[in-house]
Amino acid sequence: MTETKIIFIISSGLEQKEKALTGLRMAINMKQKNRVSDVRVLFFGPSQEMIAKGDEMIDGMLKEATDAGIYKTACVFIADNKKISEPLKSKNINLEPAGEVLAKALQEGYVPITF
Repeated sequence: MTETKIIFIISSGLEQKEKALTGLRMAINMKQKNRVSDVRVLFFGPSQEMIAKGDEMIDGMLKEATDAGIYKTACVFIADNKKISEPLKSKNINLEPAGEVLAKALQEGYVPITF
């Protein structure tokens, strides 16, 4: 395993569901197969709304990510504005200011990948 750390930024929503799921699947696989030293996922914007609406496939992948030990977060400001905080929290997604999460990850050496 390398010392590489990756933060996946998933902003694609329902109109690009497959793109969002591809990013989440890659994050899960990288973590489960120990291809990098750490993986985090930041859900931002449309992806937050997609998750909040609920979907069996997405919910299953979120559980898989949780079971793999992936730290998942979403933008607290968008969640509060769209009134979707509770559905996100119920799926073990932490709510934090996205800008702070990203800035801290970059300072800690995480490489961003967007979907």
